[in-house]
Amino acid sequence: MLGRAERRPTVTDELEPQAAAHVGQLIFAFSRLDFMLALAIRNLLAGQSPASLNPLLERLGFKERLDTLREVVANSQAIDPEAAQQFAVWYEKADRLRTTRNAFVHGRWGVQSRDALFNASTKVGRALIGEAKIYTLAELEAEVALAGQVVSEFHAWHFSNVVSTA
Repeated sequence: MLGRAERRPTVTDELEPQAAAHVGQLIFAFSRLDFMLALAIRNLLAGQSPASLNPLLERLGFKERLDTLREVVANSQAIDPEAAQQFAVWYEKADRLRTTRNAFVHGRWGVQSRDALFNASTKVGRALIGEAKIYTLAELEAEVALAGQVVSEFHAWHFSNVVSTA
C-alpha cells in the first residue's frame, strides 16, 4: 500500500521526459540552423562591415533570415548557378521544417495517451477547440532526424559554396 507521501508514476511522468529530450534536440538543431543562416548572410555580404550587418541580422527572425538568404543567394555573383539551384531545393525543405519549428517552439505540449503526445496549435482559439498534432516518440525521433539532415545539408552547402570560396 502506498503511503500518503508516495504516489504511483503516471503516464506523464514516463512519457514527458522522453518527449522533452526529443523536443530539446529539435530546439538545438533549430538554433544551430538559425545561427548558420545569419553567418551565411554575413559571409555572402562580406563587402559590408560586419559591425553594420549585425544589428540588422539580430532583428531578423528565423523566417526573415531564411528569406533574406534566399534573396542574397539569388542575387550573389559569388554563387554559381548549380549552387543556387541546390540552395533552392534545400530552401523548400527548410521552409517546411520552419512550420514544424514554430509549432514545436510556440505550441503547447501535453500527453495524449500512454504512447502519444499532442502539440496544440499556437493560436489560442484553435488550441481551445482541440486543434493539435499528435506525435508518438518514434515520430518525434523522425522529426529530430529530419531537422538534423536539413542542418547538415545547409552546413555542407555553406561550407562548400560560401566559406571555402571566400
